[in-house]
Amino acid sequence: MASGAVPGRVLDELRGYSGGPFAVVDAFVSQRARFLGFARGLVGAAWGSATRCAEWNVHDVVRHVRDVASLHVFQLGGPPPGFPLTREFDPVVTPKRWLEASSGESPSDTMRELTRLVREEERLLRAKAGADPGEAAVGPLGRTLDWSVASAHTFWDAWMHERDVVLPRGQLVECPVHETRLATMYGLLCAAAPASRREDYVHTRLRLEGGADGAYVLTAVDGVLRVLGTPGDGSEELTGAVGATLDSLAGRGPDLAEVLDGSSPAVEQLSLLRRRVT
Repeated sequence: MASGAVPGRVLDELRGYSGGPFAVVDAFVSQRARFLGFARGLVGAAWGSATRCAEWNVHDVVRHVRDVASLHVFQLGGPPPGFPLTREFDPVVTPKRWLEASSGESPSDTMRELTRLVREEERLLRAKAGADPGEAAVGPLGRTLDWSVASAHTFWDAWMHERDVVLPRGQLVECPVHETRLATMYGLLCAAAPASRREDYVHTRLRLEGGADGAYVLTAVDGVLRVLGTPGDGSEELTGAVGATLDSLAGRGPDLAEVLDGSSPAVEQLSLLRRRVT
């Protein structure tokens, strides 16, 4: 992962990303293009190979990414997805039910539909970013979010699933700084959400090797979750590698206490998301 130091970036649940909504669009565009390139290179048995998602092979993960892209297009004003929507979202159960609608689908059909959806997603994202209506939406974890932060959840989901299929093949995911930054900041914001439901807000400062910023400050202001990217100054409570930390937050690999050095109540608070998604 690329590194750099652009201080002062903020991701706020209600105010959005300080880079503006087009910075979220840019992250989508580069990640989607890279993922489509990877998937187009898959042939034959590779589609059935194992991933970091214990119950899903590569084709299952790509179908899931397609399903979430379809849902995202709908949320941006497009047509409804080709699977039934439910009022309640269970991160373990609901995506599996979505996949039932495309059971038996060929990889070529999945790729054709994903490619179409990615084009439509970008068109709708750019239009909405240009208008920047300041709309709020309820995110998958029940928090009220600025529309662009809700879209950042879809980006983060796709970013994580790319790692799920690429890393088991012995390949690296080389992504630009703007992607690394948004994935890190949203991953931390998302992980802070479960504890916040009981008003147990996370306040900590982390240094993540390989991250796009020197340090990340995770806090809440008047009950609104916020992540700041800042220069590191040696006062960080927790340290670790960015990839391993984001994986652990999302339920991949070792527990968070094993990948972060340091002592802070935040380790337990941030581990709640992992328990919910695995």
